[in-house]
Amino acid sequence: MILRRLTTALRKQDWFTVVIETLIVVFGVFIGLQVNNWNAARVERNSEQVLLLRLQEETRSLLDTQKEELARHSPRIGLAKDANSVMFSLAPSRPLTNDECWALLVSHWIPSPTEELSSLDELISSGRFDLISNPSVKSALRDYAVVQERSRAARSEAVNELFRLHVRYPDAIWLEVGGAEDAGYVSPSAGRDDKGLVWRYNCDIDQIRGNKGLLSEYSDNIARLESFLDRYEHRIAVLTVLDAELTKELGPSGSRRESDAAP
Repeated sequence: MILRRLTTALRKQDWFTVVIETLIVVFGVFIGLQVNNWNAARVERNSEQVLLLRLQEETRSLLDTQKEELARHSPRIGLAKDANSVMFSLAPSRPLTNDECWALLVSHWIPSPTEELSSLDELISSGRFDLISNPSVKSALRDYAVVQERSRAARSEAVNELFRLHVRYPDAIWLEVGGAEDAGYVSPSAGRDDKGLVWRYNCDIDQIRGNKGLLSEYSDNIARLESFLDRYEHRIAVLTVLDAELTKELGPSGSRRESDAAP
């Protein structure tokens, strides 16, 4: 209808009507574009809100998991240090305790830590990192991405040449299978097979003291284990900052302030 009136006005050379009708068309197009932009912005804000809530949930869950794993692995360092003076002949010889023997035998064990933030990985892989509008949250996410990448690279290098001491020095440290009633130490991770047999760890301190090869490789394992535990500290520190920034953005109730959420 507008185009018909505009055509008629042009034919009659009614320039005032032409200008008015043209302005109506332009204004209508402008309003339509603005409505589309508002709708797109609202959808993006809603998407960001959902993403931030997911990030907050995953961050808190991962933070708890990291603390649990650190608490589980940290005692190995303490046990190793307790045995060092005896193993390195800095103190009178004595048998290693059950726990010290276990820590020595598994000194090579550097398991894969739980460190993934699925939502962050999705943001990076999809190229939608700019969906996050809060600069402090973005900075904290970038920091964790860097720490995570460095952690993965460091672990890959650390496990490259770990020494399984019970395989390399079986006269000093060894595993054996026995029944539940047998003497010896049952390791914390030992399991029973279908016949009720139990894996046991044994350490001969006389074979350990003065064994330069074993002690050198043991020291290398412990240094890598300490670095492994330090990376837990780094991840926990960065995740704590990220959790705090998400709490600031979403509020204590887990949702944005009304003024921020309004279109």
